Amino acid sequence: MTMPDERTRALLWAGSFLVDIARDEALPVYIRRRAATIARHFPTVEDVTWLAESIRESVLSIQLASPDQALPEQSDWDFEPLRHSTRLSWPDGP
Repeated sequence: MTMPDERTRALLWAGSFLVDIARDEALPVYIRRRAATIARHFPTVEDVTWLAESIRESVLSIQLASPDQALPEQSDWDFEPLRHSTRLSWPDGP
């Protein structure tokens, strides 16, 4: 069974992975564009925080932990989380 902090961590890591893919110039441009497109609609740290707080009491909730609980040492993150302020340029290429 997946715990709320594990579910939150997976969302944050997946968002970060999309950012990494979109910015990796070693990858084909069509893959980088797909990652940038998905990242535009993927939950950010702020979205996950809001969801964790607003649906905590719901019977139908997916039970998310706050990002602070899932990753308490933000300074130790080895990735750049997807945030509202994250700006991904549209990958150029052939």
